[in-house]
Amino acid sequence: MVPDAGKERPQSSDSGLSRLMLRALLWVLLWWLLAGGQGWWFFLALLPLLLWCSWLWPVPLLSVRWRYVPSFIAYFFQQMWRGGVDVAWRAFRTPPAISPNWQRYTIRLQHASSQRVMACLISLMPGTTACRSQMLTLTTESTELTQEDEQAWLELHLLRKDDDWAEEVSQLEQRLSQLLAKETPLC
Repeated sequence: MVPDAGKERPQSSDSGLSRLMLRALLWVLLWWLLAGGQGWWFFLALLPLLLWCSWLWPVPLLSVRWRYVPSFIAYFFQQMWRGGVDVAWRAFRTPPAISPNWQRYTIRLQHASSQRVMACLISLMPGTTACRSQMLTLTTESTELTQEDEQAWLELHLLRKDDDWAEEVSQLEQRLSQLLAKETPLC
C-alpha cells in the first residue's frame, strides 16, 4: 500500500514529546551557560513560557554543509583573534592608526537569512563592522526598484580606508556560501 502523495502523515505524540524534551534540554543548557547555574527557581517558572513561545514561533535553523564546518570554525576563530589584535594594536599606537571610513559592499549571497548571518559575522574582520544593510532575495517582486536598490548591500564602518577590506569581506562571503546549504558556492 502506497501512502497518498498529497496527504501529510499525522505526527505521533512520541515525536512531538521528544521535540518538546529536546527544546527543554536546549533551554536548560542555555540557562546554565548564561546564568552560571544560578536562579533555577526563576528558570523553572519561565520554562513553560519559553517552550510555548518556541512552539508558537519556531526559528528555522540554517542547514549547513557539514564538510565545511571544521574549516569555517577554524577561520572564525582565526578572524576573531586577528580582529581583536588588530583593533588593540591600532588603539594603543600613538597616535592611533585609524582613519575611519564608510564603504558599501554589494552582497552576492542569495538568501536573506544568509545575508543576515554575514552581517553579524562581518564584525570579526579586523577593523570592520556592519552598520546598515539592505537584505533582498532573488524573488523580489517589486518592479519600482532602481538597479541599485535591487541588490543586497552592507554599509561597513572601517577603521582604515586603505586596508584591503573588500578582499577579506569577499573571502568571508565565499566561505559562508560554501557552508550554508541554501547558497550556491561562490568561487
